[in-house]
Amino acid sequence: MSNMVNRVVISILLIFAIFIPFFTFPTAASQSGSAYTVVTINTPTSHQCALLPLAFSAQKGELVQGYFTTDVPVDFYILTQNDFNAFVQGNTCSLPQSVFPLFILPQVGGSNNTYNAAIQTSGTYYILFVYRNNGLSQIASGHATIDLGYPTFITLTTTNSSMSS
Repeated sequence: MSNMVNRVVISILLIFAIFIPFFTFPTAASQSGSAYTVVTINTPTSHQCALLPLAFSAQKGELVQGYFTTDVPVDFYILTQNDFNAFVQGNTCSLPQSVFPLFILPQVGGSNNTYNAAIQTSGTYYILFVYRNNGLSQIASGHATIDLGYPTFITLTTTNSSMSS
């Protein structure tokens, strides 16, 4: 009889050991160590673009990675301070030839857009979203909405601006 009890107890323990992981679901943020924010970009006038630069500081060797979801196609860049300055001074909606982004995703929309960039030197960097209004009605709300996941070790600072294409 004690042999039968031992088998039952062992069977029950094995069942619990197998199913316990299914009852504990860590959140996506806890798995990746990421923060989360929702930002918007006002729809620019026809044939212009609107920028959403998100500035942050990073140290050499850090890996900046995350994801974003957007309801309209946008260009996504990770730029150094110098490259961001060149982009803004170019006063167009396109990257100047002298700019070399750490990461680029042109005209991407929807969900599950991932990014990553290894920081080569300590300094100020920008996550830059560029929303282009091609003259067609892309969105009725008057703004693009972006859900952004980013590393917890950075603090984002936002500014808005528009440019003509």
